[in-house]
Amino acid sequence: MNEVLLLITLVTAIAIGFFLGYKAKNKNRGARASLSANSLNKDYFTGLTYLLNDQQDQAIETFMRVLEINPETVDTHIAMGNLFRSKGETEKAIRLHQNLFARPTLSKSLTQQVQLELARDFFAAGLFDRAERLLLEITEAQSDEVRLQVLKLLLRIYEQEKEWQKAIEISNNRLLRDLPEQRKAVAHYYCELADSLLAQNETTQARKYLKQALYNDPNCIRANWSTANMELKNNNVRKGRSLLLRIPEQDKRYYSLVLPELRQIMTDKDLSPILDEALEQFPSQTALNLKTELIQQRHDSHSALEYLEAYSARRKSSSPFVAGLQVHLMLDQANTGSLKPRLHQLEQQLSRYDSKQHKSRCISCGFKSQHSPLWQCPKCRSWGSVRPDDVL
Repeated sequence: MNEVLLLITLVTAIAIGFFLGYKAKNKNRGARASLSANSLNKDYFTGLTYLLNDQQDQAIETFMRVLEINPETVDTHIAMGNLFRSKGETEKAIRLHQNLFARPTLSKSLTQQVQLELARDFFAAGLFDRAERLLLEITEAQSDEVRLQVLKLLLRIYEQEKEWQKAIEISNNRLLRDLPEQRKAVAHYYCELADSLLAQNETTQARKYLKQALYNDPNCIRANWSTANMELKNNNVRKGRSLLLRIPEQDKRYYSLVLPELRQIMTDKDLSPILDEALEQFPSQTALNLKTELIQQRHDSHSALEYLEAYSARRKSSSPFVAGLQVHLMLDQANTGSLKPRLHQLEQQLSRYDSKQHKSRCISCGFKSQHSPLWQCPKCRSWGSVRPDDVL
């Protein structure tokens, strides 16, 4: 047991001890109460000894024995189980909560609360089927608060198992359906269904799912992105391009995702003003790289370098990425003398630096990733919160 867990458990145990002593002192005043309190104190300090000796199982058994299970102490039992679950000791958490769940004397509301915690134990242990069975039994729990927690945990299970239809059905519950964040999530569920069908070239039903996604969240960038790619795959270039250009209007950070696709379907003449607009509205590494590449191909490396230097001076900004582009263009112009290998070495160093940078960042929790697009944050599980992040 690490020091933090030991400290937390000790504090919990002390609270239990205080509760026991207070209860014994105030509920009974005679000699029998004194003997009872002494017995409780003896068991309490025995439990502490087990904790200090890192004998967790014996400590749990001792505390659970002296702390009678009743409506006043259920929260303490639940807290002990949750403590072990939070530290990854799911077997101990399951044992504690199963012991509670088996008690017929608890009220229905308390039993449902314990059932929810036991489902969380199973979820943490990766036993999704067992967790789901417990949760489905209490989707109509007496307390709206418990019911909402049940529904959210079911959603996590269905997301984990990619059961998107079930996730959509659960999201229609009155406690969830009007939550803005859940409507965004539902849009992504439909996008997941559509992407699965598009991988099998089943475009008709996929198109319906993407429309459902936009119905639930009109600002769903992913739905427009998937629809655009579907249209381009079907050689409907005009519609695909229109959809791609709509995405930066929703969020300018997505220029970084859209511009490389536009590069494949547009002429240099048509793309150039779009790159200029992108560099003015949201300067990014992607836009600057494509712009200098375009100038280099249409003219030469010298012209591209001049543009790059003028742009950097106008924006009054510099970065290793810009320096890397400059070195690359210089290297293209250099002769075979001693300068060329030195420039090549510098380019490699800057390239290694750039490869360590992230391509996207979650606006909810700050998680960074080398992948883009990434539609769900692996850390906080938010949908649509991971945005391209290659700003200059």
